[in-house]
Amino acid sequence: MQTIADESLGFIDAGFAKKTRTDYVEKINNPQFITGFRQKIIRLLVRLNIIWIAFRKFKNPQHVFRQLKKLHTLKTNLRNGSTLNKYAYNGQRYFLNYVIPGWPSLAFNRFIDHQFNRLSPSPIPSLGTLIFALTKKCGFKCAHCCEWNNLNKPEALSSKDLHTIIEKFYELGVAQVQLSGGEPLNRLNEIVQLLKNAPKGIDFWMYSTGYSLTREKAALLKCAGLTGITLSLDHFNADEHDRFRGVKGSFHKTVQAAQFARDAGLMVCFSICTTRNFVTEENLTHYTNLAKKLGVAFIQFLEPKAVGHFAGQDVLLQKSHKKILEEFFLSHNYGAGYPGHPIISYHGFITANFGCSGSGRDYVYVDTDGDVHNCPFCQRKLFSAFEENLKEHILRMKKNGCQLVSNISEKK
Repeated sequence: MQTIADESLGFIDAGFAKKTRTDYVEKINNPQFITGFRQKIIRLLVRLNIIWIAFRKFKNPQHVFRQLKKLHTLKTNLRNGSTLNKYAYNGQRYFLNYVIPGWPSLAFNRFIDHQFNRLSPSPIPSLGTLIFALTKKCGFKCAHCCEWNNLNKPEALSSKDLHTIIEKFYELGVAQVQLSGGEPLNRLNEIVQLLKNAPKGIDFWMYSTGYSLTREKAALLKCAGLTGITLSLDHFNADEHDRFRGVKGSFHKTVQAAQFARDAGLMVCFSICTTRNFVTEENLTHYTNLAKKLGVAFIQFLEPKAVGHFAGQDVLLQKSHKKILEEFFLSHNYGAGYPGHPIISYHGFITANFGCSGSGRDYVYVDTDGDVHNCPFCQRKLFSAFEENLKEHILRMKKNGCQLVSNISEKK
């Protein structure tokens, strides 16, 4: 089976896409949202690009048709039969979703190649995304931190180790890497070198509190190759956010970091742990309006899990909370009334309706010791990322699935 992992963009390039971009944009630095007729043009071009990838990969027209039909069905199911009402535009690329690399790019092509592999009847050791916790250092005391028990211990991974892990997962098809920790900015210089020397065809994002981000650091990261930054903002109220994060003044630092990142040309996502006390339609509306005002491209809803700092606590959302999140997610992404609001990513909706995307299905989590987990919340080391037979381990992970989701389902 042919892979397009190291091929060029084919018949579509960034220059052509630039000529077709929309005139409808939000009057802010970043991002620009496109809708309407121009979005339909980009959607058509994306589909043509996917068809081209399918022909390069499968050759046989009948096989190509079958695989494209499977991919279309998967996409339709994940979107609940609806069509996204906007795309985000930045740096001559269009972003359909927080978890999909920007189009056109080699990273986007690699991501689509993985989706075809995922639909294969025979298991293929292919991944789309790597979540990589590369530092134990952090000065925050976040209520929900899944790495709580490992924070501020001696680093286990050298700069060389970071490069090795990226290279190994690149060979598995990874097209997007989410750098996390701890606070990744504590290893800024090493991350800059990692970005500069990384293989082509990966979109890099960074999770951060934003507390130590400066205008100069944001520009440095952008120049090195960072696509975007995911800033933790857990409330629209400054005092509530500071309390949740355990550091006074962190709200204003995060808001400032969003400005620095936008000015540097980085995409910006706000990530929020949606606790029971927070989940009301009114609170969600205030939060998304703030994100829109600050020029944020994406919002990520994370459901609290009883692991890490939340271990042993009754924090899981109830059905009523999940219903509010689901309806808000669907209306803002697929309704007609929110063309300038950030695109929302809600992993809980995907997991509840289609199963966990972790466990090697779409992504895996590598912790600060270089050990692989099903996801950041499973808290179960399965094998080392340095294993020579990494592909065999990934295949076994895919077969076994996510134990955390299974356990939660059994409790329900």
